[in-house]
Amino acid sequence: MMDREKASEAVRALCEHFGIEDDTTDEYDGMDPYQILVSTIVSQQISEASTRRICSALFSEFPSMEDVRHADPVRFEEAIKASRYHHQKACCILSATRMIAEDFGGEVPDDLEGLTSLPGVGDKTAACVLRYGFGKNTVIVDSHINRVSNRLGISGSKRPADTRKAIEETVPEEMWGLLDKGFIALGRTFCRPKGPSCEECPVNHLCEHNVGRQPGRRSPAM
Repeated sequence: MMDREKASEAVRALCEHFGIEDDTTDEYDGMDPYQILVSTIVSQQISEASTRRICSALFSEFPSMEDVRHADPVRFEEAIKASRYHHQKACCILSATRMIAEDFGGEVPDDLEGLTSLPGVGDKTAACVLRYGFGKNTVIVDSHINRVSNRLGISGSKRPADTRKAIEETVPEEMWGLLDKGFIALGRTFCRPKGPSCEECPVNHLCEHNVGRQPGRRSPAM
């Protein structure tokens, strides 16, 4: 498995290659913790561009938690219809909103246990809310980060919870945000789910997935 020194080297190499200078993001600019929670639930299984478009219209119509709490369920579901699994997402958001109002005094929980007790909120969504809503340093594991972490050898499990723990134990805390951006960029370009371009990858010299491959051949997908 990849050690702390090599993991740090991989993150630095990816930041240099992709021009990543810090771990800030404009994805949640202007949003409060509740809007970040809703946005992250909406974002599941769809692109960032689709999420921004849907949530921009959604928050124009339902700008606050109270607006969502008193929304007509049919109208609310219609507002996110462009998202995949819109019915399930609408049910989760409305149920989570009621739970926040009734069980948390109208305040979005600022801890992992409280957030993951809400309908539709798993570790990834909770980590996003904690980082971007409350400024806490957390490890976010999406499909790209999970895949890249496994191929590099940081994690030996495809379970996101195991990968998060492996990153926390292997990568210095001050690099977690940079890792997110670097691994996502790598997963979208060279380290794709199928037909990864290992020869062009900027960290192939550190990658367990690339060890023992024959020159000129593409690596099989995981």
